[in-house]
Amino acid sequence: MIQETRFSQRRPRSGLRMLVTGLALAISVAAHGFENPQDVTAVQSAQVARSPLIAVTTAGQRLVAVGLRGMIVTSDDGGATWTQAAVPVGSDLVGVSFPTPNQGWAVGHGGVVLHSEDGGLHWTRQLEGRQAADLAVKYFKAQRAANPEADGLLGREQSLIDAGGTQPFLDVLFDSETSGFVVGAFNRIYRTGDGGKTWVPWMDRVDNPREFHLYSITNVAGQLYLTGEQGMVWKLDRARERFVGIQTPYNGTLFGMVGAGADDLLVFGMRGSLFRGSAGGTRWERIDTGSPASIVGGALLPGGRIVLANQAGGVSVSGDRGKVFSPVKASVPMPYFGITALGGDRVGLVGSEGVRVESIR
Repeated sequence: MIQETRFSQRRPRSGLRMLVTGLALAISVAAHGFENPQDVTAVQSAQVARSPLIAVTTAGQRLVAVGLRGMIVTSDDGGATWTQAAVPVGSDLVGVSFPTPNQGWAVGHGGVVLHSEDGGLHWTRQLEGRQAADLAVKYFKAQRAANPEADGLLGREQSLIDAGGTQPFLDVLFDSETSGFVVGAFNRIYRTGDGGKTWVPWMDRVDNPREFHLYSITNVAGQLYLTGEQGMVWKLDRARERFVGIQTPYNGTLFGMVGAGADDLLVFGMRGSLFRGSAGGTRWERIDTGSPASIVGGALLPGGRIVLANQAGGVSVSGDRGKVFSPVKASVPMPYFGITALGGDRVGLVGSEGVRVESIR
């Protein structure tokens, strides 16, 4: 069973993420008229830890969760109490990564990229969609002579700008204080090697000619992977600096990935879809989850057990590297949007009713 850590309060990945945040924006516009979320600060709320939150991670021993309207909360006591961070934007935030206890990044709608130097207590904006689009246009114009893909990418980039939207980033991964990626809709992917001071478009370095959305980026045993639409997985070929496409047996959306031992992967997504495969993508088998609910997050516990969370409030665990999963009962279930492993048998879960810390028994 799951034992929940109760808390007092001090003050969707994916198509799911787009749906949740889109509904929130529609309600806000109808009630108040439009304000660009990139140009307003996040509102302080006494109920922030019980508001919809989309992604959660650890910054050393601290928990950090991000969600709608620029909400970010932190906890230093294992989820007993939560503090709202100071955030310069009101954009919906859907991904967060801390390579060290102090240095962290969060991403979201409007193409925003936020940076924290104090473990998630305060944030500054490093990039937003209008700047990202401008970077891409300049980059591909400069690449025309040497890169045969540049003209096509430039045209598609300009068409996205002309359509009037800034494209959302849906996930972020930093493996050090300087090196990281942000990924998102329509094959959006940017890399930095200097901690976000500068960003380089990598749209020409992904085998993704149909510009499928990129929903996650994950480090598994030192290898970087993307997951996206139409059952696609991409693995970074470090020698070529290119993400090489891997087709799974599934043709729907894959929201994420978790390692399943040294040589195996688990990819998960819509309608309870779960596949276990080799690190090279040459072998895949479908794993029955017993539920049609979309799987939105996976976590590898320190002892090797794998925990999955789904949109219907279900949690399941495997003790055999992802071959068989069994449901476990949550104390107070909610529709989940994300999960992270903590110490021992604990996980952090975020969803429609905020953030919780629970123990997997």
